[in-house]
Amino acid sequence: MKFRFISYGIKYYEALGKIAPKHDFLFNLRDLNNPFWVPELKDKHGLESEIHEYFGMDDAIQLRLEKICSLCNDFIEDALKNSYRSDVDDITFAFRCTGGKHRSVYFAQRIFEKIQKMFENRDINPETGKKIEFEVEHIDLPRYIGVNS
Repeated sequence: MKFRFISYGIKYYEALGKIAPKHDFLFNLRDLNNPFWVPELKDKHGLESEIHEYFGMDDAIQLRLEKICSLCNDFIEDALKNSYRSDVDDITFAFRCTGGKHRSVYFAQRIFEKIQKMFENRDINPETGKKIEFEVEHIDLPRYIGVNS
């Protein structure tokens, strides 16, 4: 079973009347502090240490990060216990901000890393040995850094 964590920017999809990237759960982060408005951080992105430090000092962001991580963990635990789910089901958690560069990238990456660690080496079914898969994709980040995520 694969659990995907994606980040994207609303300005490239919903704001233009386009369909957002496929997801099962959506977390909107546009109400949180945006490094875009901090001159020395504007050109950075959510995978860079300067953004991690900026968000690390923001209590509201850290609280939201922990709450969302807990929700994702609880859902994954429930999904794994559901006998009706197929081993090939994909479940996607989407993180949306304005441009898909700072907040959504930071959240998708951090939660992906935390969840992956929580489920490290854990089997879906001890009898079959099938593993839980995790994947992260930063859909709009290449627009800013010119490389694939």
